[in-house]
Amino acid sequence: MVLNNIIGFAKKFKGHLITWALFILYEISLVSALNGRFNSFWDYLGHYALHISLFYCHACLVLPLAKRRKTRYWLIPLLVVCEIAVYAALTYLLELWLTQYMQVVLTRPLTSDFHYWLRAIWRAVYFIGFATGYFFLRNYLQELKRAEEAAKQHLLHIIEKQKLQHELVRSQNAFLKAQINPHFLFNTLNYVYNSVRKTSSEAAEAIMSLSQMMRYALQNENELQESDLLEEIEHLEHLINIHQIRHNNRLQVNLCYGDNLAGVRFIPLVLITLAENIFKHGDLTKEEDAAQVRINHENGVLCITTRNLRNQNQAGGHGIGLDNLQRRLAHAYGERASFAAYATPDGHFMTETRVTSPNNIAPAAQGLRAAVIV
Repeated sequence: MVLNNIIGFAKKFKGHLITWALFILYEISLVSALNGRFNSFWDYLGHYALHISLFYCHACLVLPLAKRRKTRYWLIPLLVVCEIAVYAALTYLLELWLTQYMQVVLTRPLTSDFHYWLRAIWRAVYFIGFATGYFFLRNYLQELKRAEEAAKQHLLHIIEKQKLQHELVRSQNAFLKAQINPHFLFNTLNYVYNSVRKTSSEAAEAIMSLSQMMRYALQNENELQESDLLEEIEHLEHLINIHQIRHNNRLQVNLCYGDNLAGVRFIPLVLITLAENIFKHGDLTKEEDAAQVRINHENGVLCITTRNLRNQNQAGGHGIGLDNLQRRLAHAYGERASFAAYATPDGHFMTETRVTSPNNIAPAAQGLRAAVIV
């Protein structure tokens, strides 16, 4: 663990360690060449420990105070004087300890005269100067990095803005196309309706129901937009009508809804999704076991239930439509909405949708009105 910490420290401060190693090697080599001998290891260790401590104390503790707005102008010079004084005193104590207790022979004999203190002060100013240069170089590099990052963010902002403008143009074009294509579709359906209504009333009725359903779906593309629930029911009846025409009115489907739904608003296409699930996966051929779609609003709670006999000859679906329906309900109503879908042991499939206060209208409990479509 300790070894890993040491390796991590060495990797993090690799540049500092290499620089100090080169500097110490340079000074020892130069002084040794001038004096003709090397000093004691303890002499080097003690003095360079003081030098490095002074360097980082000045660069990391004293000078950062100058960047603070509330720092007194006289505080920095006072701290520098204190640094020099403490450094000189610690140097004297170190050399005193080395000579008296470690029996180390110094390059110069230990004295307490003017020249000794002048050399100590000069050495302190020397490393304080290096620390000051390191401090401003580090700040310059940090500011340069911040400027590059700001320029990069500005460039990304410009690119994103251009991308949004491009997407806006594409959306505008798509909107214009969407305006043109539905008009063309509805005009075509209207032409086909007028062409076939005299020869096949059922086909004309199917075309009209399809046209009304598509117009309603295009008008309610926003999943958070609410529509009148009675309009939803009307278009559900159009869907049932289309399927009945396709199957020669042999499908057994009962649609029941309360008579107090006026004014209730609900997110669109929920009933259509539930009904499509019935038509796709249900067995609707048995009159005694008809599919049921029941819609009721009582005590401020809108309840939509469906029940149908499962088609045993058809493989089960992936449930994507019902999953999307559940997400839409959660997105629009949050915890006020609940949705459940499950199969029963007797071969039926049921769903139950509940929404509390779909549009905050006054609750009024009434009976159910049944519309049986067979």
